Amino acid sequence: MRRLIAAIPREPRHLSFLVDAETTAAAFCQTLLGEEAGNTPCTPQRATELGQTVLQLLERLFFVIGEESGKHKNINALALSVGLWIAKRQGEIREIGLVVNGLAMTANGARDRRELEALYEISLHIVHAADPFLKADLNKHERHRPWRLLCLNHCIIATRTGDGELAKASYDFLVAHLPEEAGEFFEMGMRKVAGGQYSAHCRKIMRAYYETHADSARRNPSAVMH
Repeated sequence: MRRLIAAIPREPRHLSFLVDAETTAAAFCQTLLGEEAGNTPCTPQRATELGQTVLQLLERLFFVIGEESGKHKNINALALSVGLWIAKRQGEIREIGLVVNGLAMTANGARDRRELEALYEISLHIVHAADPFLKADLNKHERHRPWRLLCLNHCIIATRTGDGELAKASYDFLVAHLPEEAGEFFEMGMRKVAGGQYSAHCRKIMRAYYETHADSARRNPSAVMH
């Protein structure tokens, strides 16, 4: 994090942000060191509050640092690590935009089954640790809302592992939390099945879920996943 902060131009307009960034980075590093020493276990409440502060800092850093810096991938990756840190301490993730970016970015680069299985576990931690307000998903009209993208990426990662049990668990989660999206997701999945993608086990499961939820896709054609 300090390397990313160091990339910010030392200009008067960034002074306030730099002070906040250094303070937040110091608090986070101190907490990590306390955990490593075994002296100060981080409580769920502390993980939630400090994690939210760090993720908000990264959101601001994402825009302050500028596109030309080429460091946005590093910010996304760090956000995913922070999200997992919060989740493993039983905290709530309240800022998931960059966490979802980091998950999708990592998934795009993953090819090995073991990598994908590890990433599935990470995504599972993230979806369960997401703040209840995010899970309430009140703004159904915002297609790029992070909660929607998180659930869909969770399913895609599970399918790509080739493990039918992981795929089934992720599909059940999608149906439970985003029922209006399920039919179109499985319809898209069937196109990939027709193209010869996915394992035989996952193809069979995808087909079964598609047959169950196809009607909802026809009733809700606006829910096409991009």
